Amino acid sequence: MMDQDEMGHDDGERRQRMESMMIWRLTEELDLKTEQAEKFFPRFREHRKNLDEIRDQEREIGKTLRGKLKDESLNKSEVTTAVKKITSLRKKQADVEEKFILGMDDLLDVVQMTKLGMFKQKMMREMGGEMRKRGNEKKKMKKMKKMNRQRGGHRKRGFWN
Repeated sequence: MMDQDEMGHDDGERRQRMESMMIWRLTEELDLKTEQAEKFFPRFREHRKNLDEIRDQEREIGKTLRGKLKDESLNKSEVTTAVKKITSLRKKQADVEEKFILGMDDLLDVVQMTKLGMFKQKMMREMGGEMRKRGNEKKKMKKMKKMNRQRGGHRKRGFWN
């Protein structure tokens, strides 16, 4: 079993790999020149930091709601307040995205800005496909292990045998 430090370390490594992959993919997708990349990525990292702060707030609201739900101490006004806060945070997130993309007009041309606007959806769609593919591979492995166990004399007997 992994302790917290190991799990956090793995999480940090995974986050770093994702960040590196995103930088590589953005550089390629937007066809960034070296000078553009040097100016773009510091702004991009700041943008990501802003979005992470909003997501952290949203997660905290969800965590509080789950705790109250588990304790069965939730009332209608708390739900209403939470929904309004989350809706507000999502609007803020959309505003931050808009400001970032449109604010790149001093650095990117219109084609690059368009690709930047569409990049997130494209990346998420591709990552979703990869995750589904990995999930299917895991299911196949489980099924094969189960079949091998059954062949190895540990076969479960049915009703008639």
